Amino acid sequence: MSSGALRLPALYPIVNVGDAGTAACERAFVLAVELADAGATLLQLRAKTLGAGAMTELAKRIVAGLAGSGALLIVNDRADVAAASGAAGVHLGDDDLPVEAARRVLAASRTAPGGRGVSPSAGTIVGYSTHSVAEAATASTLGADYLGFGPVFESPTKAGVRDARGLALLADACRATSLPVVAIGGITLDTAPDCWRAGAASVAVISELERSGDRRALVAAYRRAARDSGLA
Repeated sequence: MSSGALRLPALYPIVNVGDAGTAACERAFVLAVELADAGATLLQLRAKTLGAGAMTELAKRIVAGLAGSGALLIVNDRADVAAASGAAGVHLGDDDLPVEAARRVLAASRTAPGGRGVSPSAGTIVGYSTHSVAEAATASTLGADYLGFGPVFESPTKAGVRDARGLALLADACRATSLPVVAIGGITLDTAPDCWRAGAASVAVISELERSGDRRALVAAYRRAARDSGLA
């Protein structure tokens, strides 16, 4: 980021769109706004089933819905969608654009006439997913602002994709990089403190927040747990 080192919030909710239907998009929008109202300050939109057009429209709605809350939106995978929607940044995987190419896409959208979202002085956020200690060490040189690492535990959103890495490898990955690390994969309120103690700056949570009947209370509980663990 052009504004200096990124300080991640301890909780990083991921709003996951499970299918391409209108109802799923509406649920994602409502969830994002609820989480921001509950005090979450950085959200990610994950929509593997949506095309660029539908994903852009949903991201635009969420950006507008978050206005005034202080919360920022990160778009998973798609730098073009992040740029077109005015989101604060993009989270990349190893099959996506290289970090510097994605940063150029985001920067162009902020300098073009009518560009929306984060101002050039505030910078643009680029995260990058890693799944091994070696990847975390190598990715530190790519120019990302933060790294994701996981899955730490077995995850229903990543079932059959990668085996759980566990807390010991999470700790090794955090030591292998100077960048803040978001732990992801099967994390709950019960296991989040273990991830923070392992060195993660933040925990990504999907399923527990989706299922919760009281998201405001759950976000507050995560924030209390983070303070108890020594995180702001």
